[in-house]
Amino acid sequence: MERYEEILQLLSSIVPLLWLCYALIFRVTKPHIACIISLLITIFGSIYVWRTPGSTVVWSIIDGVISSLYPIIWTIFSALFTYRLICEINAIEGIKRSLSVISDNRLTQALIVAFCFGSLLEGIAGFGTSVIIPSAILLSLGFPPYQSAMISLISNTVPVVYAAVGVPVMALARVTGMSLKALSGIIGLQLFPVTLIVPFFIKEILKIPADIILISGTGLVFALTQSLTGWYIGPELPAILAPFVTISFLIVYTRIKEEGQGIKDISREDLKSWLPYGLIVILILLTRLNGNISSLLSSHPFSFSFVIGPLNKTVKIDYIYTPGTLIMISAVTGGLILKARLSDYKRALLGTFLQILPTLSIITSMIIMANLMSYAGMTKLLAIKLVRVFGIFYPFISPLVGAIGTFLGGSDTTSNILFGVLQTEAGKNIGVSPLWLAGANASGATGGKLISLQNLTLAVSGINKKGEEGRLMRLIFPYFLLYLGVMGLIIYTGSRFIH
Repeated sequence: MERYEEILQLLSSIVPLLWLCYALIFRVTKPHIACIISLLITIFGSIYVWRTPGSTVVWSIIDGVISSLYPIIWTIFSALFTYRLICEINAIEGIKRSLSVISDNRLTQALIVAFCFGSLLEGIAGFGTSVIIPSAILLSLGFPPYQSAMISLISNTVPVVYAAVGVPVMALARVTGMSLKALSGIIGLQLFPVTLIVPFFIKEILKIPADIILISGTGLVFALTQSLTGWYIGPELPAILAPFVTISFLIVYTRIKEEGQGIKDISREDLKSWLPYGLIVILILLTRLNGNISSLLSSHPFSFSFVIGPLNKTVKIDYIYTPGTLIMISAVTGGLILKARLSDYKRALLGTFLQILPTLSIITSMIIMANLMSYAGMTKLLAIKLVRVFGIFYPFISPLVGAIGTFLGGSDTTSNILFGVLQTEAGKNIGVSPLWLAGANASGATGGKLISLQNLTLAVSGINKKGEEGRLMRLIFPYFLLYLGVMGLIIYTGSRFIH
């Protein structure tokens, strides 16, 4: 009887994930519908197989709704609104022009447009903008279509974990209960080596002679800025500051090497187009680095907390200090300075609201599902089974688990919600730091963006090759294997020393 019950429990833990795999890979239904069905399967299993009390199920749902709306959805909404607003007032064209005049060198253009500007789009907006826009810009600069798409996909890896002002790390902290800043720092450390090699991947795709100083310098500047920002400030700014600093390095290096040839001056109007993003950086830096401001905005009357029912979980709402509010303030203020009209704000708001509805249902469903799997014991059971199969070598495959989550859900955020707790449970079972393996999930999830169906579709759309996702997948897959192999070695080696 016990054996029969254990099999039932294992099946009830796996079936929601298997359904997601099937529904998303074969496109049986829309992603948000697939996630809702997966949640319903989880609720059924937790009640009838795991005998989770009804009150726990109800409060898990309430907790999931609150956790998704604040700070995750609010941050995503503000980030997408900012991007839509600069598109409405045509400031995005000024940003594109300011990037395209820096150099005529193909490698420099690819690094600036895809690696830096793509990372900046990921850090501020995320959700596809960082693939489709750089692909289209590179194509317009004369890059071959598939080169443009591959370069954009490769570039859309390391910054993904800090997308939309740190949403994936916020989600991971929410589901695991770990320190946001500790997770941000450990992830930056894990991603440092792979960040160094991404520019070499771009050079390999272009098949042009290497400028070692340019390639290694770009990787080192980006890696140092992203890692140090993640370690000392938090997850909000790494994917924003790193591109800014790296673009500055590329401009200086290009001016020295090319002695100003082929470089045009950037107009004042084009520079002004960056204003909303500049304000975001300033506000987040002010509130994170100034202890007095930070303490003021994260305490009463700018903050309140409450306990969620029998879960005994305290939720704290910082309605000014949260990145979403700071981004919204920056967007509205920047828009006013750039002479945005009321109609521009209205169109940006409506477009953002319609765009975010599927994301809202996906993230809310996944958080509730992760909560229920954790409270019922499903996540712990899956972790035990995985550890039993891979033993002490589990850390090597832990990034692959994160990548699978991204492949299924299309984002680092979804992967962290799905598998973050599983990774920490696995760490406890084999005596490896749960913080290290939670970070491994987020770091590995960045590699999953290379083969994510959502990303592939966006990339082929950007180069006007709709329906060619399969061909692009075949071209990019070797880089995915190499990326995950390096990531696995980093996590396994680190697991031997970090406890």
